[in-house]
Amino acid sequence: MKFSVRLFMLFVAAALTACSSVDEREYEACIVGSSAVGGAVGAAAGGAGAVGGVAVGAGVGAVICDKAEPAPVAAAAAAPVDSDGDGVTDDKDRCPNTPAGAEVDMNGCALDSDGDGVADYKDQCANTPEGVKVDATGCPIKDEVVLTVDRLSFDFDSAALDAQSRAALDAAVAVIKSHSSVKMDVVGYTDTSGPEEYNLGLSKRRAQAAVDYLVSQGVDADQLRATGRGEADPVASNDTRDGRERNRRVELVVR
Repeated sequence: MKFSVRLFMLFVAAALTACSSVDEREYEACIVGSSAVGGAVGAAAGGAGAVGGVAVGAGVGAVICDKAEPAPVAAAAAAPVDSDGDGVTDDKDRCPNTPAGAEVDMNGCALDSDGDGVADYKDQCANTPEGVKVDATGCPIKDEVVLTVDRLSFDFDSAALDAQSRAALDAAVAVIKSHSSVKMDVVGYTDTSGPEEYNLGLSKRRAQAAVDYLVSQGVDADQLRATGRGEADPVASNDTRDGRERNRRVELVVR
């Protein structure tokens, strides 16, 4: 038994209309509907065409209904990973493998609060003054000047610190305390006024006066050692008043 072309086209159009949007629960109904439409078309063709129409309708309906099944849902994207556990996910972490417990910035890089190039978690000498060279532990390198206190003011031929000198040394207290594991020389200097030999002794006495004051402010005496260099190593010209004031100074030097 054969269907006419016209009847077959009518059947397909009906099946498409029935199965254009189906889900799993409607699949069986889609097949049944397609079979019924096929049977009707076959019956219209006459005779045993109804039985053949049912079979053809079921087959075509299965194809159409299968194509109408919904596409599978894509799996959800995996959550970002934080491999080193520093609180910054790997997709934003510019410094991977940060040691556990190290404080980091928003980019996942370890903090360096004093800007000396050594991260805080391995810096044994915090608050290093700007410009001071440090070793791998963040501590000033031997013979490096940690702090210079100039324009010290003393009475004539005296090593007693006046108020201005004490105020200048106050700035050194916090710096020395922050380097509690470092030994320092407190080195005194003078300008060129007066005999050179006398100035050498005067620079030593003034350095000791600075040490005594620092210890009175809580600095560990074992960290400090007073020494004098007299007129040596001027940092300015001794031909001017301002230059001489700058040369009367105390330096804190790592030893």
